[in-house]
Amino acid sequence: MLSKITETSSEIIISTPNRKSWILIFAFAVITLQFTNGIIQVFLTDKQIEGWFIIVILAISIPVIYFALKGLLWQLKGINQIKINSSELTYSKLSPLRTKIKTCNLTDIKSIEIKDESVSTGPLAMLQLLSITDKIKINMSYGYETITIISGIDITESKVLKNKIENYIKTS
Repeated sequence: MLSKITETSSEIIISTPNRKSWILIFAFAVITLQFTNGIIQVFLTDKQIEGWFIIVILAISIPVIYFALKGLLWQLKGINQIKINSSELTYSKLSPLRTKIKTCNLTDIKSIEIKDESVSTGPLAMLQLLSITDKIKINMSYGYETITIISGIDITESKVLKNKIENYIKTS
């Protein structure tokens, strides 16, 4: 089991590390290094470069570096965290450059379900084999949206976590 479950008298915290995709880690690292090298080369060349060209290079390179670095750090250090207390469920995606927090009232949660998206053929199957997409997900129906709260785990762990979450919601 990859997830860490911490139970106290007032809340339960489930922390699941992001499943690493070494292909994505390599791709994000190469993109980050290449665009950083491009910026360095623009400023270190002895040629006269026009100001508008430098602005275009910076306007393209800085956002690409930021998003590639954000993706790289999510792959290396990303954690999905769920905190459930007596009145609300807080879902967080935590990494060094990315923190996304969503809070939901327990009374508005319609269902928690396990979704198996495994396929046997086609391009999606190749992405699953390369660990780029996840096969098993735990989804929560909240209001009019479906939120994936945990992914990248096996079916046994997903059943245990789903039961743990549902039982804690029922008792709260």
